[in-house]
Order: sequence, then C-alpha cells, then structure tokens
Amino acid sequence: MSLPLSSSGDLAMRKDLVRLRMEMNRQQVLYHSQPLVHPFQRIKGMVSSRGTTSEHHSGKGPLMIAATVGLTLFGRRLGKVGKLARVGIMLYPLIRRLRH
Repeated sequence: MSLPLSSSGDLAMRKDLVRLRMEMNRQQVLYHSQPLVHPFQRIKGMVSSRGTTSEHHSGKGPLMIAATVGLTLFGRRLGKVGKLARVGIMLYPLIRRLRH
C-alpha cells in the first residue's frame, strides 16, 4: 500500500503532477484529432505536396486513394475487371518508380 501523504507540500506536488498529466493527455487528443476535425486541410496538403518531388514520395495522390477506396468497396461486384483494376493499383507505384 502507499503511505499517506505527510505534508501539504506532498499533496500540492501530487496535484501538480496530475494537472500536468491531464494537460499532456489533452494535448495528445488535440494533436490526433486534427485530421478528423479538418479533413479539407489534409486533402489540400496532399494536393499541394503532389507538386513537390521527393525520393520517398509514395505516389499516392488523392485520385489514387479514391480509386483504391472505390475498388475496395465495389471491386468484387465488378468481377474480372475489378480484379485487374486492383492489380493495376498495386503495380502502379512500381511502374511509376521504374519510369523515373
């Protein structure tokens, strides 16, 4: 068991520690909720970063992401065409990298 707090100084330190932990948790929640709160800023950032070229760029632009989501939802209904499209989406980054 823990020992009871002996002085008001210990109690004040404990309260400060709890306040700091709560503030840290609040900051983490705010940081991780930003993409959910401002989805258009995230999309805008993806589109603007598409203009800059870098070696570690994955090549997944907004159109590619939308196509992947669409095929995930409706790919099985398309039969062979959906299967070929899924294979094409998987191979597209490799082909693009080979072209450059």
